[in-house]
Amino acid sequence: MQKPVSVMWESTIACGLACKHCKASAKKTRDKDELTTQEGKDFIDQILAFGKPYPILRITGGNALMREDIFELIKYAKDNGMQVTIAPSTTPLLNRENLIKLKEAGVDVVAVSIDGHNAELHDSFRGVKGVFSWLIEATKIMREINLPFRLLTTVTKFNVRYLPEIFILSKKLGAVGWYLYMLIPTGRAREEYGLSPNELEDVFNFVYDLLQLNIMKVNAIAGSEPFRRVAVMRRLVELGELGEEVLNIGELYYYLINKTKGLLSKEDEGFLKDNTPKSLRKTRSRKKFGKGIFVAKNGDVFPSSFLPIKLGNVREESLVKIYNEAKIFKEMQNPENLKGKCKVCEFNNICRGSRSRAYAVTQDYLAEDPGCAYTPGKVGKIADFAKILEELKVTNFASPISKPIL
Repeated sequence: MQKPVSVMWESTIACGLACKHCKASAKKTRDKDELTTQEGKDFIDQILAFGKPYPILRITGGNALMREDIFELIKYAKDNGMQVTIAPSTTPLLNRENLIKLKEAGVDVVAVSIDGHNAELHDSFRGVKGVFSWLIEATKIMREINLPFRLLTTVTKFNVRYLPEIFILSKKLGAVGWYLYMLIPTGRAREEYGLSPNELEDVFNFVYDLLQLNIMKVNAIAGSEPFRRVAVMRRLVELGELGEEVLNIGELYYYLINKTKGLLSKEDEGFLKDNTPKSLRKTRSRKKFGKGIFVAKNGDVFPSSFLPIKLGNVREESLVKIYNEAKIFKEMQNPENLKGKCKVCEFNNICRGSRSRAYAVTQDYLAEDPGCAYTPGKVGKIADFAKILEELKVTNFASPISKPIL
């Protein structure tokens, strides 16, 4: 707990897209106050100062490929023994030449957004025509050059009923994993774009079922803290310790799971090669929650990209010092500090709710999660929840205070 699991760096806010949900409110040109190349290397040195094993450097934006020095910075981090992932925007810059440069620089994984299963849905979400075709071409190139990539989907009212199609397409495109973000109303994202608590509950139950298919790695990350509770409840139902009525599953879940079954043609069923029991799934996990941290384009440091509470600036003091002296992490880690139903919930030792969503809606990061549909006390403390999560290998589901290991 003395170091973050990962450090997300908003390398630039420049981007050629106009996405509906953009937390960075990106624009078409770079800002003058962005970290320079040398400052970028100094920042990487600050991450290295945490010691081995080093936190993962997760480069995002804007569009990181709009930095001419991004390949140099990735190579600098890799030469010093760090794991590096990058999440570039899907623009003409995500071409063969640049993808080869990313591979040569040593990037471990490329993360690319997919918010629809066709051009109409995806391009409308991204605000520019042609993005979907660029995405398909980029995944083809990455397969050809053997560059691992994962696909990211921000779940909103616009695409939630097409998640089965996006899931199948992600596998067919060759992604090493499919990561789902629950929309947090920050930046351009509006609260009305997000799902209701009951709809989120249905999506979490749907994700649980996808995990049991074992078709590919599926992760529910930002805004998905209650998934841990859902995973435990589902497991307790499977073990016969709870009745199905406690799950409160709604129409959206049945719609999603039935559509998925219909889409799994005989060809798709060929994905189902590994019949490892669900309790023994080989995904990486941790017994304790770790913390991530977010560094903005000008060096400002925040608890996460969705929790805009400034902790310091790497131009003025070391990231190690900022991280270790940030009281907000300790406050969010302690369930006794939470408010409303999150404080009294029997799952608060494994969930704690989305602190980012609480802050976005109420301006109080300790408030109860407005996206949680659960009523505390329905299950009670009848099991070792943490042990169940460990068995299910879902402790790497991320939050502002728990980032996934690569």
